[in-house]
Amino acid sequence: MRNTLRSKTGLIIAIVVGFAMAFALLGGLSIGFSVPGIALLSVAGALFGAIAAPEIEPRAFRRPALWQTGFAILGCLLVAALLGAGADGYALAAVLGIILGFLAPHWIKHLSLP
Repeated sequence: MRNTLRSKTGLIIAIVVGFAMAFALLGGLSIGFSVPGIALLSVAGALFGAIAAPEIEPRAFRRPALWQTGFAILGCLLVAALLGAGADGYALAAVLGIILGFLAPHWIKHLSLP
């Protein structure tokens, strides 16, 4: 049981880190390799990887919809924070995160890496 949990956790971490690195490398080729740009691309890649992980390895997740919704909300709230949104902006970000997370199995398969 414990080894299975470790292997699932390691796989999830590998997916998230892999997406963060791919976004940073491929996005950096497009926009340049500045420190803020690479940081933003890495965070976006990690969040996208966390949302995509249940679609890549579904057996590693008990509740993939909850996982995807949680990380979609986190990503939307991060965008709201970067834009300096007020309370209405954060509320809208949370609602959009719920929608994006709930519908993730449908839209995630149509996206490609930057």
